Amino acid sequence: MAQIPDLIRDSKLETRFLPHCGVETVHTFRESDPASGQRLVIRSEHWQRQRRIGSGGFGSVWLERRIKGGRSGATAAQDSAVRAVKQIDMDTRLGLIHCNHELEAIAKFSHSRYEHCFVKSFGWYEGPGQLFIAMEYLEMGDLFMYLCQKPSLPEAEAKDITYQILDGLNMMHENGFAHRDLKPNNVLIKSCPPAKWWIKLADFGITKRIEEGSNPLTRKGTPRYCAPELWGFIEPGSAYAADIWALGEILFEMLTKKPAFAYPGLLADYKTQQQFPVTKLRDAGISQQGIDFLLSLMCLHPNDRITASSALSNVWIQPLIPQNPTTAVQGESEIPYPKTTLLEDFASWTTKLSLETPKAVIHDMPGSTTTPEAVYGSQGKATTAQGEKPATSSGTTNPQSILYQVETLGPSPLEPSPIELEKWHWKGVSLIIWGQKTESETMFRQTFEGREKVLGKHHRDTLDSVHWLGVCLCSLNRYKEAETMFRQALQGREKVLGKDDKDTLDSAQWLGVYLFSQNWYKEAESMFRQAVQGQEKVWGYHHENALDSVHWLGVCLHSQNRYKEAEHMFRQALRGREKVFGYDQKNTLNPSQWLSQIAYNQRRYEEAETLFQQALLVRGKVLGKDHMDTLDSVHWLGVCLHDQHRFEEAKTMLRRALQGREKLLGYNHEDTRRSRLYLDAAQSGPRKP
Repeated sequence: MAQIPDLIRDSKLETRFLPHCGVETVHTFRESDPASGQRLVIRSEHWQRQRRIGSGGFGSVWLERRIKGGRSGATAAQDSAVRAVKQIDMDTRLGLIHCNHELEAIAKFSHSRYEHCFVKSFGWYEGPGQLFIAMEYLEMGDLFMYLCQKPSLPEAEAKDITYQILDGLNMMHENGFAHRDLKPNNVLIKSCPPAKWWIKLADFGITKRIEEGSNPLTRKGTPRYCAPELWGFIEPGSAYAADIWALGEILFEMLTKKPAFAYPGLLADYKTQQQFPVTKLRDAGISQQGIDFLLSLMCLHPNDRITASSALSNVWIQPLIPQNPTTAVQGESEIPYPKTTLLEDFASWTTKLSLETPKAVIHDMPGSTTTPEAVYGSQGKATTAQGEKPATSSGTTNPQSILYQVETLGPSPLEPSPIELEKWHWKGVSLIIWGQKTESETMFRQTFEGREKVLGKHHRDTLDSVHWLGVCLCSLNRYKEAETMFRQALQGREKVLGKDDKDTLDSAQWLGVYLFSQNWYKEAESMFRQAVQGQEKVWGYHHENALDSVHWLGVCLHSQNRYKEAEHMFRQALRGREKVFGYDQKNTLNPSQWLSQIAYNQRRYEEAETLFQQALLVRGKVLGKDHMDTLDSVHWLGVCLHDQHRFEEAKTMLRRALQGREKLLGYNHEDTRRSRLYLDAAQSGPRKP
């Protein structure tokens, strides 16, 4: 990290890592002690990693507990015994990740004058190929999870949260920083009702100080919260306006539990029709002042949007201001560093959706969260529930009709630029996520043909289009064509990117999943082994991608009745996921269920019963008693009891499974029928169905 500013250098922690102690970090501090009158005191703190509490393209966030050391005489607020540590993987396919901007923002906004608005940092340190940022831990989680678990917020609560976010954005913008990834996941909760709302802004991973002549939007935020100019629908403008748009989307979701613009096609519709979905706000009983304020945040053109400082003076927000804000000097710009005419570099946006996303959209192929029963005899069962499709505004046309008017969004489709092709690609991704498979195929084919012509057959982006076309064809059950695409993508990526590149490993995994779905287990096993070896080499043994590949290899071995080898893989996946996710997380439950199934298949009924009971207990707690996977555990526990001739206990479990499945899946679903058959058998005696 050459030429790092003093602000960053001064916040670096003197650190060493203890070997053979799990993950234990020791920080050494050299400071004075006013209480004892000593000029220099050397003390140390030992921190032990507990569990992972977050992840993303950057790496992971870990919960750590202090097990030794601390400041004598310090209050709990000054000397917390827990912290969150953001681990940034430096040695990735993207090369060295330059973190100066994030470190500068975190150091800047950890100052006492800002800490009521931002998650406080305690400093940063380095390890082999990794950078760590120690931060305060807010145990109540983030706004995203809160909104998932609650109904829409009352207008007064949504206003309070909006004011606090605005307060933070205003501080950032006044100091020349744009957040650029504002979303509910990055709004952490310090307190909430019945106490007063107190939120803090977090994750400065793509924050950047806006300099004259710079392009502050070269890295992108989360697509759902991206402003129209970031999609290239309109001319860019103020460097800070994208943050204001994202705040508007967050406010809309707090008030309605629905997105204003769930995917780019609706933004194109907004541009063409000039109609904002205010009906949803009126249906939610939002005041006219609230609606007007939200509209000022989400003006189509960035230079028309209200600024953070002006928003704090809005009549809707004003009652929450503790005191009158200082009036700006007449003639002084509201933004200290006004920037206009910013260009959006979509060509650099090569971040792909995670492996979990394409799995979720292929409903008739088993994902890593599929239970054993979903693979054996009910392959189509594990259908991922689709989210509510975004409703168009009254009087507007179907967004598809706008989505494909690409000629209105830039260069002619006959001569598309790389930027235009990137837009087409993301439209295809949006369509496949929302289940519009045929339309997504059209978009992916157009993108592939354009990239092949403009960039060449072996360009990384062209190969990405080949891969996604395979995903799309797979979702349309056109497996032979999908196989051709997957093999072409894998061969091309191996040649161009190398066998250990992340995208190459994704292709190997996908081809393995496809081959598995066609019962070609031997070749699927070969693909999964390639993925396991590569993921472990690139990410390490305990990275979620590596554990996902290990899990799939176990599934494939199980399907070949190679139970001992499969058991070894599932135990490896279970140990890793327990360490990474914790004991009671959804990802940890799946290898546990498979281990139960292996014990049952080998007639180790007592062991299987214990494992099924454990899986049922945790699934009920994590997923809920009526979740599909919980009902699977109930069913299998009943089957296991049945095969031990414990019919009364079996009837209780199987009746519960039957009632739950009838309600969830329907009377005639094959899983429902299977529970009914076993219940009939338990009521009849020792005969097995």
